[in-house]
Amino acid sequence: MKKIIAVALLGVTFSVLAKEVPVNSPELDLLLSNNTLHGVHYGKKTVQYFSDSGTTWWMSSGDVKPSEGTWRIKNSQYCSNFGNGESCYDVVHDNSQDIYYFLKGDFRAPFIPRDGYTFSTVD
Repeated sequence: MKKIIAVALLGVTFSVLAKEVPVNSPELDLLLSNNTLHGVHYGKKTVQYFSDSGTTWWMSSGDVKPSEGTWRIKNSQYCSNFGNGESCYDVVHDNSQDIYYFLKGDFRAPFIPRDGYTFSTVD
């Protein structure tokens, strides 16, 4: 019995210590819709706005103008299409630093959400 309690407590301890928490579909909708993300993508600063109509604009440092695409939430993933087919990403929240990450395979892109439209040049 003591072993069962110890294992149960160990599981609770690890779940409390886990920094990154998956973001589900309703949370993603609140996080992205009509908001702007400021982040880093392959070592470059980025900014991306998510219209509630499903249109998104993304710009990386050095870009002259933003790329326009579409976005949606599917099965608790953020999905976007900028003309080359749809790509979907898991999203996690690092509670200790209040930073979010897009994840797909080895790809990991941090971002911080800002309320409303704060899209501007990146540099």
